[in-house]
Parts: sequence; structure tokens; C-alpha cells
Amino acid sequence: YRERVTKPLETGVSMVDFLIPLGKGQRELIIGDRNIGKTTFVLQAMLSQVRKGTICVYAAIGKKRHSIKAAEEFFKKYNITDKSVIVGSSSSDPIAYVFITPYVAMTVAEYFRDRGNDVLLILDDMTEHAKYYREMSLLSKKFPGREAYPGDIFYTHARLLERGGNFRLSDNTTASITCLAIAETIEGDISGYVQTNLMSITDGHLYFDQD
Repeated sequence: YRERVTKPLETGVSMVDFLIPLGKGQRELIIGDRNIGKTTFVLQAMLSQVRKGTICVYAAIGKKRHSIKAAEEFFKKYNITDKSVIVGSSSSDPIAYVFITPYVAMTVAEYFRDRGNDVLLILDDMTEHAKYYREMSLLSKKFPGREAYPGDIFYTHARLLERGGNFRLSDNTTASITCLAIAETIEGDISGYVQTNLMSITDGHLYFDQD
């Protein structure tokens, strides 16, 4: 059963916590250009939440291997490996591996939620996931839709993100899965097909601007 989102989620980044406060069980989109600090922000949020007893799951979707390794080194540096899980696929992995990465990460998050833990799930990033899904669909001869993405790309992402939320468990306690989904823009253009889809699926978004 779903419950109202009532508990705050502190990211440790003062500007966000004061101006755009997040709640445990919320689905928030982190959007901006490449190399602008989105991953740095979510890693900081994970560090802050682990120190408050939250389990953190980081899904690296089709990332470069050194980027996944950098996240692992970050967890080791701050000694939070016992409270965090990395589910990673690299750009050199088979397409299907990349496609199932966020689903595996969500399943891991649900496992800890069912044990009564609050979970912070990072999906880094969903535009990359959409690209690999498009590639997989075209190879399987599915007819391309708008901007050559499969017609069910919205449904695919919505079904995944709707698994997040604040839930009442069988013992009448509550546990949450907070999703921070990352989307990449090109030169600050947030009007792309996948980006606007993700905006409408999530509860709100944090926009990282070059300026």
C-alpha cells in the first residue's frame, strides 16, 4: 500500500535542501548537460543519506568503465560501501545488459524496502537507457516512432519509475524508495522527446544550467 510522502530527504547540498526540498518516496529528475555536476550531486546525496541510515543503490546505465570505477572509489573513500550497492553496465556490454540495468537496480531497492529500509535509488542516466532501448527495438525490427524512439518508451520508463514511492509494509511500518533519475540535455535544450517524457513522469526536476 502506498502512503503519503511525509519524511524529508536531505541531499547535503544546502541550496537544494532549502529551495527545493525533496521527500522520501519522491521521484525527482536531475537534468542538465554532460559534465555539469549531476553525478557529483547524486553522489553527495548518497553520502548524506547513508550517514542517516538509508540504503543507497547506484545504477550506472551504459557508462564508461572508469566512471563506474570512480563511483566505487568514492564509496570506498568515504567508507560507505556497506550501505551502498552499485548495479553497473558499461557501454561495451551487450545492449540487453544495459537495458535491464535500471530494472535490476529497482529490484535490489525493493528487496531492501521490503526489509524495512528506506532506499535512495540513482538512475544514471535514463537518456542513455532510452538510446539503448531504441537500438534494441530497431534491431528487433520494431517500427520506430517519434524521433526514432519506440512507441512504448514513455510506458517503459513510467512503469519503472512508478515502482518508487512511500509504502506501508505488512507490519504497519513504512519504507520508501526515492528515485533520482538523471537525464542529459544538449546545450541546455530540455525540449527533447525523452527529456520531456521523463519530466512528465517524475514529481519535479532539478535543472543544472551551464551558467
